[in-house]
Amino acid sequence: MKPWDIITLAAEGIGDRKFRFALNILGILIGGAAITSLISITQGMSQEINEQMELLGPTTISVSTGGFGGRGGKLTWRDVEKIEKIPNVALVTPIVDKVVLIKIGGHSDYAQVAGIVPDEYLKVVKNIEVEDGRFLKRTDKGAAVLGANIAHPPGEEEPIAEVGSRVAMSVNLDGEVRTSTFRVAGVLSEVGGAMMTSSDSVIFITLRSAQQVFGLGSEVTRIAVEADSIETAEDVASAIEDVLGEDVTIISAGFIRETVGMVTGTIEAVLGGVAAISLVVAGIGIINTMTISVMERTREIGILKAIGAKSRDVLLMFLSEALITGILGGVIGVIIGVALSHVITSAAQMSMGITLTAALSTSIGVAVIVFSAVTGALSGLYPAWRAANLKPVEALRYE
Repeated sequence: MKPWDIITLAAEGIGDRKFRFALNILGILIGGAAITSLISITQGMSQEINEQMELLGPTTISVSTGGFGGRGGKLTWRDVEKIEKIPNVALVTPIVDKVVLIKIGGHSDYAQVAGIVPDEYLKVVKNIEVEDGRFLKRTDKGAAVLGANIAHPPGEEEPIAEVGSRVAMSVNLDGEVRTSTFRVAGVLSEVGGAMMTSSDSVIFITLRSAQQVFGLGSEVTRIAVEADSIETAEDVASAIEDVLGEDVTIISAGFIRETVGMVTGTIEAVLGGVAAISLVVAGIGIINTMTISVMERTREIGILKAIGAKSRDVLLMFLSEALITGILGGVIGVIIGVALSHVITSAAQMSMGITLTAALSTSIGVAVIVFSAVTGALSGLYPAWRAANLKPVEALRYE
């Protein structure tokens, strides 16, 4: 038989059993859609985090205490001076981060306040843009710059602060609550993002002002370091650990990428494995359906063999049916998975305020379709083999 005749017979066999065929495709597409949407979302998470970390630059290193099992001690100007002496260090800038109770007009809430050296900080964080007013200067004493979500909190119809507004910060120092007032010098544009790269929910004041308000003296919360090149960044990070000790938490762009890659890789493997189970179940359905189909079409097989069809032709005919089922299920599953990933990310943004982006790549779609096709073909292998090995005489006598 010619290849086209085999495909035509396979298509006719599918057409005669539309309902069963549709159920088989449904099983395949559910698995394909699940794999496509879940892997797209996890890859989108990885891409989003890496893009945000790029804003810090590949040569940026963050040094802090606490977190990730870090020490509970302190970082001081002495540590800043030690890091400055390390070879291949281009810039060292201390930062003070504290969460305090703020009051703007009649609005009170807790917010993160960052004390920085303005010109140095702008060299480290690349996504700072002023929407109204100006950014801080080294000489500012009573000035503050507000992130977009501070000036206009989510859920509020109108902004609660603008240039010239006053911000009161209340800090508990040794059991005594002290309040310091700052005037808003500028409001930043919304940048989105997360982790260390988002300024939306931060109030910036100068480092000297922060040390006075929080009563820290020479203490700092973290230190941002710029290596002089990408090639030396990891060496600088290792040198900082050697100088300050193993208990400090050192976060570099390479560390972030490696950690994110490990986490998202694990998530992809787990979710992909769970979703793949549905393809296995669908494969079992194909075996069952095609086995019944072989029994129903025994006489047809006998007639085909009687008029000259070879066992190989019958085998290819049934394998073609299974392969068509797998391919169509995979294609439809990828399309539905793409749509589902958009729905999930949109729902997460609207209901929980989580920024998610689905990374839709051709390689994912092709892999899912190929996997579905292989599942269909392997599932149809036994029924096809059984059909190919039917003897013509016995098949013609089958009732």
